[in-house]
Amino acid sequence: MTTKPMKSRRLVKGMLALATLSLVAAACGDDNDSAQTTAAPVETQAPDTMAPDTTMAPDTTMAEMASSEICTADDIVAAVEGGSAQGTLDGMTDDPVATAASNNPVLTTLTAAATAAGLVDTLNGAEALTVFAPTDCAFAALDPATLEAALADPTGLLTTVLGFHVIPERLSAADLAGMTELTTFTGEVLTLDASGTTISLGGEQASVLVPDIQTANANVFLIDAVMLPPSVTGATEEMASSEICTADDIVAAVEGGSAQGTLDGMTDDPVATAASNNPVLTTLTAAATAAGLVDTLNGAEALTVFAPTDCAFAALDPATLEAALADPTGLLTTVLGFHVIPERLSAADLAGMTELTTFTGEVLMVSVEGDAITVNGTTMVVVGEIQTANATVYLVDSVMLPPSVTG
Repeated sequence: MTTKPMKSRRLVKGMLALATLSLVAAACGDDNDSAQTTAAPVETQAPDTMAPDTTMAPDTTMAEMASSEICTADDIVAAVEGGSAQGTLDGMTDDPVATAASNNPVLTTLTAAATAAGLVDTLNGAEALTVFAPTDCAFAALDPATLEAALADPTGLLTTVLGFHVIPERLSAADLAGMTELTTFTGEVLTLDASGTTISLGGEQASVLVPDIQTANANVFLIDAVMLPPSVTGATEEMASSEICTADDIVAAVEGGSAQGTLDGMTDDPVATAASNNPVLTTLTAAATAAGLVDTLNGAEALTVFAPTDCAFAALDPATLEAALADPTGLLTTVLGFHVIPERLSAADLAGMTELTTFTGEVLMVSVEGDAITVNGTTMVVVGEIQTANATVYLVDSVMLPPSVTG
């Protein structure tokens, strides 16, 4: 995106000063609350066996800690639960998300940023949202120059960054467990990995510290870093093609590549040419070229190709791959030919079959159960029915070795 010219540093300093004053005021409020609470044990707290100083120590410590220093999940929950009633985990359920965040003692910078960007009414008025909310600690760790640039461009850069943290639907942690990508408020794609014990976001830019905080119109996840979207960083996440293994990641990589290599773009070219434009078929393309099969594949009238992705080749035993590349017209051609069927078959066609005769005359077993297509016993189709000018292509998750090779 094009960043608007910087406003004067005086405005930026003024905004930062205002945020600082807000933090000081919040800290002072906590100190007053603590002071009042400290007096209470003398008249009301019992039994005598309790040690008032020890009991009150955590509240005193939390009051003395700046919100930008409250960084762990335990400290965050303690600060939130020890603040105003409206800002507690239970209290936030009563208000729409921007108002609820304004009452939370660890979201003061986010609240100031949302106000500066003019997003408060938009967030409060939305029907259902998921918000990945950077804590004050997260903002404190952000590069100061980036923060200054964002505050100086509230309706441009700041809105873009904040919008990358908002999903226009209400999702729980359980919902996220089945997802790898989310479309954000600004239309950009936020990747996530919820397969382990933590939820990682934006290509490991941030992790969730406290999940599933409910507000009147949103689920809030407190996170440990401010995430920058691709439109700001100027690049998509760097991932080697051999690491692109899931169906979602493959489709994202293919659709994000050159026009000729997209699912629609491949329809215009014969199969070997189409594969050469696909970002996850670089090893297969190199192997077909080494085996001298490009013209044969491009010139065929109708084919079905089970195409191993770069991830599939990366999982192949290196010694087998080396041996095949060393014998391009022998072993390599035999292996590649086992992935090619000399007729054009759709998924519906495959559903009625159990065996296929390959390009090299060997038999390839096939099994279809629902949407799952398995070939050669264990190899799975990850993306099916990609059309090229002369072939139907199925991207598969492993390189298959024919019986003539395995013995």
